[in-house]
Amino acid sequence: MPGTEMNDLTASEMKDALASRKVSAQELLELHLDRVKALNPVYNAVVALDEEGARSQARAADEAIAKGIGVGPLHGVPMTIKDSFAVAGMAATCGIEELRHYRPAQDAVAVERIRRAGAVIFGKTNLPAGAADHQSFNALFGLTRNPWNVERTVGGSSGGSAAALAAGLTPLELGSDIGGSIRVPAHFCGVYGHKPSYGLVSVEGHIPPPPGHVSEPELAVAGPLARSAADLELLFDVLLGPPAFGPGGAGIQLPPSRHHDLKAFRVAVWNDATAYPLDGSYAAAIEALAGDLRRLGAHVDSAERPAIDPAQSHSIYLQTLFAIIGAGLPPPAREAIIEAGTGAAAESYARRVSDAVQLTLPQYFALGEQRQKLFRAWREFFTRYDVLLCPVTPTVAFPHDTARADMAAQFDRQLTVDGAPIPYMDNLTWPGLVTVANLPATAIPTRRLVGGLPAGVQIVGPYLGDRTTLKFAQLLDERLGGFTPPIGGAA
Repeated sequence: MPGTEMNDLTASEMKDALASRKVSAQELLELHLDRVKALNPVYNAVVALDEEGARSQARAADEAIAKGIGVGPLHGVPMTIKDSFAVAGMAATCGIEELRHYRPAQDAVAVERIRRAGAVIFGKTNLPAGAADHQSFNALFGLTRNPWNVERTVGGSSGGSAAALAAGLTPLELGSDIGGSIRVPAHFCGVYGHKPSYGLVSVEGHIPPPPGHVSEPELAVAGPLARSAADLELLFDVLLGPPAFGPGGAGIQLPPSRHHDLKAFRVAVWNDATAYPLDGSYAAAIEALAGDLRRLGAHVDSAERPAIDPAQSHSIYLQTLFAIIGAGLPPPAREAIIEAGTGAAAESYARRVSDAVQLTLPQYFALGEQRQKLFRAWREFFTRYDVLLCPVTPTVAFPHDTARADMAAQFDRQLTVDGAPIPYMDNLTWPGLVTVANLPATAIPTRRLVGGLPAGVQIVGPYLGDRTTLKFAQLLDERLGGFTPPIGGAA
């Protein structure tokens, strides 16, 4: 098989090619290293390489296959890791200047599981500084450009991850998500991403929090990105399990998918701008996918909603999110956010974020009570529906806006929805709807383009219903086709 075609295979297909000896692990690695050298200067998705370490891993993988030694589920498959995760022998910067020379002595828990499964880890991918933006740029490595249109963002914070997948630089990626950081880049780059139910995959060894912290922050998850829904589950199964000292550390058995036939699924679609901003052209792409589902025989309801107040849900999410983020910020950054909110209008994001980073412990506990009520409302909703389809963000990938890199810059930026400006931080509305309730969400392409850019959708399921959202995505791949490579991005 020609090298250029091999790079575009899914990880599952590469795994089969390795097992049948159509290609060796060393050959597959070199094909990816060559692709990185050819295309990465345009996209700047991969920001660090460990070529010799990867070659050693690939040789060992080939030797194991030759000897008939038992192999893991990712044996010999090359892949990259988001630069917020510790990978032994490589820098882990999270795009932060102070961590330029930080080289962890051991892998993050999720990375260790990937390595144990036999994957050949060869590089790290770009992200925003501190993993805190929906654009992927920082002072260490610069700006990552979208393979569909280099003038557009790749999203964040797992932006380099999604761009590398779309460009064929890697077949699998490990990302993280607290504000849409897996789902937004998957949507913007036309690939697949899965935000697991909270607590299923360890984030120990991820930055933030700072190196050395071992607690598992509320809301934060780690999860897979890939070029197919089947590959998402392949990597998810490798990652599944909390840290050794967490509850259920011996392993987790998730319930199976509720159904294995699209016709059996009860599908709700939340696809209007009543609650949160939504560009009409993007909404049309999601509606077209809902039409596909109706033609395929699924039961689709576009009117039903969970019994929640969307504005209150967003407020609870913002307060929880920025209370968590604020607790880990260096004092100067925290003080800058507080200052930005001083005197600002009560409903402005500057004021709301400033208030959130100053929450007292009783206030934070009160938020926990409000979240419990959201959990119960969503649980009741998913007794009547199996999955909910909704947008990932208000728009498809927007133009780069990198004049300022500080977090407070996000209070001043704007996005355009149906020709009118909206606050940049409204980009958190649709992801936060899911995150605040600890729910799983699988982001997949709708198979439609908006202005030449891919349009994704979230498949949301009940808590611990990860197998259901993943199976639904796989069934759509089988019936509607899978990943489409970027068209004309470098032009």
